[in-house]
Amino acid sequence: MSSVLVEGVLLDCGAGATGRLHELALFDRVDAVLVSHLHSDHIAGLSDLLMHTVISGRKRPLTIVSPPGLSPILRAMNAAGSLVKDPATLYDLRLVEEPRPEVTLGPWKVRGIPLPHTVYNLGYLLDSEEEKVYYTGDTGQPSVPEGLRADFVIHESTYADRHSDLAEQFRHSTASQAARAAAAMGARRLFVTHLGSWEGTDAEVAREVRAGFRDSTVAEDNGQYDL
Repeated sequence: MSSVLVEGVLLDCGAGATGRLHELALFDRVDAVLVSHLHSDHIAGLSDLLMHTVISGRKRPLTIVSPPGLSPILRAMNAAGSLVKDPATLYDLRLVEEPRPEVTLGPWKVRGIPLPHTVYNLGYLLDSEEEKVYYTGDTGQPSVPEGLRADFVIHESTYADRHSDLAEQFRHSTASQAARAAAAMGARRLFVTHLGSWEGTDAEVAREVRAGFRDSTVAEDNGQYDL
């Protein structure tokens, strides 16, 4: 799973994200997309999402925040006709491409935080008057800047602990590393995402992450959770 919707903000846009949003009647609630990095599993659904904003006649603004490099991809989508029509001609489409972006999106003050991965990757801190949410995208270690605090943490756990060597090699995280990150942030709740496809990984990750951080949830496709 490479997409998470938090109160109007879509964190990454993997393949199939638009269909899942329609299934859950949430497509029209997307006000912004935060892209962690440009690997295809995190942006493959962006073309489909933008095409559906055109088809559905969207009028209200949409903001996309990304590390540098997304704009030529969007231009290529337009040139190929995959968006049907340039969305920017129909509504206010704002693209923010910065190494360390800072934007305000509705109730959220959003800050992009560079985190280690095989390409440039941004974690995002969403800060409102009520709560702070931290999302890692794909990340190796360390996945949390020292001193950062959040109420809710959405942390990748591609690997169970037995594959810690692969996590280090490909700059991903294990279940225990996600648990330690949530504990270090003083989190109230941890959600783990982006699990690998090895047989038994889901059960292993669930067991290992809960051993290190009790209030942990392994997020499921189409799952809906209260913060």
